[in-house]
Amino acid sequence: MKPRYREAAWLLFLFLLAWAPRALALDAYVSPDERKWLARSANFAYALSRGDFAQTFQREHPGVTVMWAGTLGLLGEYPTYPQEAPGYFTWEQENLEAWLKTNTDHAPLDLLAAGRSWIAFGVALTLWLCIFPLHRLIGRNAAHLAFIFMALDPFSVALSRQLHPDGFVASFIFLSLLHFLAWLYAGLHWRDLAISGVVMGLAWLTKTPAALLAPIGGVLVAGQMQRLWRRQQVLPEDPYGDRDAAVEQAKPHPSLLTPRPLQLLIAYVIWGAIAVATFFLLWPAMWGDPLGALMRMATEMEAYVEGHVNPNFFWGQPTGDPGIFFYPVAIFFRITPGVLIGLIAAAIFYFRQDWTFADLRTRRTVRALTFFVVVFVVAMTMPAKKFDRYVLPIFLALDVLAALGWLSLSLLPWRPDAPAWLQRLRAISPTAALLTLAFVLHGVFTLLTYPYYLTYYNPLAGGSRTAPAVLFVGWGEGLDAAARWLNAQPGSENFRVAAWYADGPFSYFSDSQVVPMGYSSPLSWLDTDYAVTYVNQWQRQLPSPAAVTWFAAQTPAFEVHKDGLTLARVYDLRNTLLPPFIDLNTAPAADFGGAIRLIGVELPQGQMAAGAEQLVTFYLQALAPMSTNYNALVRLVAPDGAELWRADGWPWGAPTSAWPVREVRPDGYTLTIPSDAAPGLYQLVLSFYDPTTLAPLPATPVRGGDPLPAGEQKVALIQIGAPANAGVTPLASPYTLGDVAYLAGAMLPTTAPPGAPVTLQLQWETLATPAADYTLFVHLVDGAGALAAQQDQPPLGGFAPTHTWQPGQRIVDMVTLTLPPDLAPGRYTVRVGLYTGDVRLPVSQSGAVVGDFAVVGEIIVP
Repeated sequence: MKPRYREAAWLLFLFLLAWAPRALALDAYVSPDERKWLARSANFAYALSRGDFAQTFQREHPGVTVMWAGTLGLLGEYPTYPQEAPGYFTWEQENLEAWLKTNTDHAPLDLLAAGRSWIAFGVALTLWLCIFPLHRLIGRNAAHLAFIFMALDPFSVALSRQLHPDGFVASFIFLSLLHFLAWLYAGLHWRDLAISGVVMGLAWLTKTPAALLAPIGGVLVAGQMQRLWRRQQVLPEDPYGDRDAAVEQAKPHPSLLTPRPLQLLIAYVIWGAIAVATFFLLWPAMWGDPLGALMRMATEMEAYVEGHVNPNFFWGQPTGDPGIFFYPVAIFFRITPGVLIGLIAAAIFYFRQDWTFADLRTRRTVRALTFFVVVFVVAMTMPAKKFDRYVLPIFLALDVLAALGWLSLSLLPWRPDAPAWLQRLRAISPTAALLTLAFVLHGVFTLLTYPYYLTYYNPLAGGSRTAPAVLFVGWGEGLDAAARWLNAQPGSENFRVAAWYADGPFSYFSDSQVVPMGYSSPLSWLDTDYAVTYVNQWQRQLPSPAAVTWFAAQTPAFEVHKDGLTLARVYDLRNTLLPPFIDLNTAPAADFGGAIRLIGVELPQGQMAAGAEQLVTFYLQALAPMSTNYNALVRLVAPDGAELWRADGWPWGAPTSAWPVREVRPDGYTLTIPSDAAPGLYQLVLSFYDPTTLAPLPATPVRGGDPLPAGEQKVALIQIGAPANAGVTPLASPYTLGDVAYLAGAMLPTTAPPGAPVTLQLQWETLATPAADYTLFVHLVDGAGALAAQQDQPPLGGFAPTHTWQPGQRIVDMVTLTLPPDLAPGRYTVRVGLYTGDVRLPVSQSGAVVGDFAVVGEIIVP
């Protein structure tokens, strides 16, 4: 094969090496932002088709190149989209997905994968083009090895196969920088400057951090201008002078011409002008109102960088700003052992100026790349919003520097002073051996983590074993596997699944109804069959620490594991009434006739004034198909049974015969208190009945218990007017019973004869609404603690079961204890407590537990 054909075949192989890992399995998983970029791309295509160029502004990034790629993919799969689309889609919510599934045969995942294919091709091509300026900057062998490092970098591969700006902007920034360095250090060819300017414009069109290229280029040009000014003043023997400039004077380098400083400055301005022209020409939003578009970019970007909507995670803690150490730690976790070893070798050989680093142009390139890395990391550290992917461009620079280090290592056996054992490596091609070792310590991690490349973490930093304790982990990978597992379950098409990263990462793969995992709304949970939680959700304690703690105590039905990481967990909630971290009162949950379930109630206030009103919402679920259109009956009744208020009718205002099984409906009523209502405690009760026969549906508490009288469930105790003030003597030190209530006062006689009834008054101040119904006990015990008499009863004789108590209420209860007729004379202690089943609530005073009963006084029996 002729040399030029052999070189062409080798270059084609190198391109395929970069393209293949980025282009395979493009439908493997979806990252959270990609469904937004798919919608933006659809809007971009729609705007172009109608000449509505202002609408090509979709995001402050601005992400134009990403939208061009998405548009090419979209129109390749769905060429008639601009004619059939109903208009522009908002990308904050997944409206495009719903429209596609309802109106077309095109799956969002297929359209996304098509757009991704253009990203993968574009990034692979851009990285491949880096070979040519690198060839002139650091030599052919080093350029090819550097490209191999870039092509197989697992972090770069992971982010350069997504419909997202990070992969594109990193490759554009780096190609522009390399051509700029080739112009500056390898001949001052205008072609390099023009290419760099065009690619910088593409980088600007992709993501705003690319603007850092301009000041970085300015500093590099200033450095070169300074060298020109000092060139004749530095002597080779000056130990404190510019050593490279001295070498340059002693032996002029072929790449160092003698331009005037002003010429460099003019070229720098031209470079920027080319980038500006590219920016304007390729973004239609610039064609109409460029100043308005730029102002909008600046305004929106200022808000974007202020901080995270949800907290980040760093060093074991959720945080709004990970601080100055975030990027050094993140970089260490994301680079490979091969890059780390190569960087150490590069630093050593650079300062020794040995082998590869003996070349002046190479050293200047190394300094420029190092400067780029430092400036870019420092600049990205300033905003509060930080992610490891934001510094992806510097990984390409580190790959080049590491390749130089490995290439220098491979030449060690040829050193004249090399040890004999090292010289023996000459016979076994040390270059091939070291390059193989470099691949094992670098590229192999890309193969091992396919297709979830983001699960790679540096094993020298502890890998996936320690990463979840240090860094934000997971960007959608694994949710596809969770969705596929659920799809395999019987009846999955009828499931309702609450998932983290619901829109896109989960919904694109799921056959079920998918809803986002809500923060507090009961409707996000009440009819949910499964919940899918995610690794960075656990890390950041989202949606709340209480939710994360509750899920951690449950046994997942399925887990997704990859590369030592637990990425996602699936929980079966079908037999769970409601997770306790949801702020909904489920204490009165009851089933009515096996057809309707009261899951919970929202009652904003437990105290109301006469004439006041408030909205009461019952969350009701259909348990079975209903042929009868039942009515709901809601009443507010007094202790004597008198009705103060009522409302009835179809629940949710709809016939129950059309109520889909398992659907939850919020049934709201405006509870209105008559202006002449007497102060006191009233009970809100709920029942259902057949309007034809007036027969009520039988009711049973969900948590177990006897059938409820008259099919009515007591829902909530409501205090109207001022709380009762019965003159009960306050206790010197009130007792707290569990987290339910505290006993603030008691009134009882000091003496009572045997056989006499003894009436006690107890004043309770409620703290919470317990799910259980507690029974009140009053015990009379002698000096030895032996039981002499007792009375057990529900509060207020059953009118106010504890599941209806509302926080902040006062309940004055009256208990009558009958003394035995043969009770011996003496001093007896009265004990009070609450229990359910055979378990009593703990009792405490001043924060210290004193037992399971409260001592409220003594009675002397004469």
